[in-house]
Amino acid sequence: MKNIEENIILTNLDIEKKIERISLQILESNSDEKKIIFFGISDNGILIAKKIINLINKNSNLDVELFKASIKKSEKVSSIKYDKPFDINNIPILIVDDISQSGKTLQFVISDLFKFNPRKIQTIVIVNRDQTLFPVKIDYSGISLSTSVNEHVSFIKDKNDKVTIYLN
Repeated sequence: MKNIEENIILTNLDIEKKIERISLQILESNSDEKKIIFFGISDNGILIAKKIINLINKNSNLDVELFKASIKKSEKVSSIKYDKPFDINNIPILIVDDISQSGKTLQFVISDLFKFNPRKIQTIVIVNRDQTLFPVKIDYSGISLSTSVNEHVSFIKDKNDKVTIYLN
């Protein structure tokens, strides 16, 4: 069996650099906007979104808000719960997740938020596995991987919020 260290895809330093690049791309793509709203999917999406927002705040005067989208899954029905009320009417939104496996989670959140009439929807992931089964376009990604269905990508966060991404 291989040592897990041999399966590192991105170290914390790599991820920080990817997040910095993504934040600059977001600023460039949204240079005409006054406000953008982020939706972080669960804890990992929130962690990434906060890092992006910190960099955006350092490099611009853009008004930025953050909301958490938690997905409750059951066998037959899934639902989304948001941490607080929001108004995204005619405002660009960015949906942030750690890894896009099939695109199902992103598609689920996009479909739910679409009914609130955002101006545009953009998606952000650190790892895009290129195995999209649902019609989702990833606008910003740290890395794209062509992996087999049998391989698993893990987003491991330590107690200091340092992240390493592994391929298992």
